[in-house]
Amino acid sequence: MGKIRDITFDIAKGIGIVLVVIGHYIPDNAPSWYIGFVSFVYHFHMPLFFMIAGFFYERSIKKVGYWRFVRSKFERLMFPYFILSWAIIGIKILVDGFMQVDHPVSIPALYRVFYLPEAGYFLWFVYVLFLIFCIAPVFKAGNRLVLLSLLSLGLAFWDTAPEYFCIEQFCLNSIFFVSGMWVARKSWIEQAIYRYSILWIVITIGFSIIYEFISDKFWIETLAVLLGITGSFMILGISKSLSRLTVSFVEWLKYIGTMSMTIYLFHTLFMGVVKSILTHILSGGNIIEFVFVTLFIVGTGIVCPILLYKWVWIKNKFTSRIFK
Repeated sequence: MGKIRDITFDIAKGIGIVLVVIGHYIPDNAPSWYIGFVSFVYHFHMPLFFMIAGFFYERSIKKVGYWRFVRSKFERLMFPYFILSWAIIGIKILVDGFMQVDHPVSIPALYRVFYLPEAGYFLWFVYVLFLIFCIAPVFKAGNRLVLLSLLSLGLAFWDTAPEYFCIEQFCLNSIFFVSGMWVARKSWIEQAIYRYSILWIVITIGFSIIYEFISDKFWIETLAVLLGITGSFMILGISKSLSRLTVSFVEWLKYIGTMSMTIYLFHTLFMGVVKSILTHILSGGNIIEFVFVTLFIVGTGIVCPILLYKWVWIKNKFTSRIFK
């Protein structure tokens, strides 16, 4: 059971990170079907990673003190956050003026990264995950998880949560981390995810359709929570089915899943460089050209971070630990 579970979650992370990379490439000439697909996966691709993190956090049996645990998470998450943030800011400032730069920044961004992921907004995930790891240990034991669940659910509906220190994203996503803890704690939930995978696909697609036609704020926020959970269940169910197959495609997904943090941290850097070069070569507007460019840029965002890790980061003990 343990080995199958590990394979399942690696595959799920592989699918999830591919969807994340796709979701971070939305050019101006993107056709409506592509925009619709990206809008669909945005409902659950990040909640999936929070749910997986919560699952393994709850299943962890290693006993460590609170401050030692927080320190380990700071090294694992915030070291890469600050290092990469300052590197991105430096690169953007240096190349701005002779190359197209998405979301240009200035010198003050170097200190604003302490309370905002200004270097690259995608880094909010790393910041929020660290905040959750600071709070979750207080509520892990026994029935205190119920209190954390109610707190997280209430925060998901906090409309005026500030952006500073990623509090807004923390409020929107902590419920998915807690959901992962419940999946790990209650075996019948995990069994239901795997047994009714087709049902989760139908429910998620159905909810996403309803989401497009409602305007009431309360129901939009409610469906956002439900879609994050059912969509994550859908990917986990699909991953469980794939884990039973012995084909190279599944092995690649599994490997990509094990490298998901590296891909997440560096994919926009490589995609941005390639996109800047291609905009000077291709005219755009042709559907075949769009598909080719999309596959190439998305592929670059997946493959290049892995090669960077294998060729550079792995050669140093510190970088091999924090960038994987």
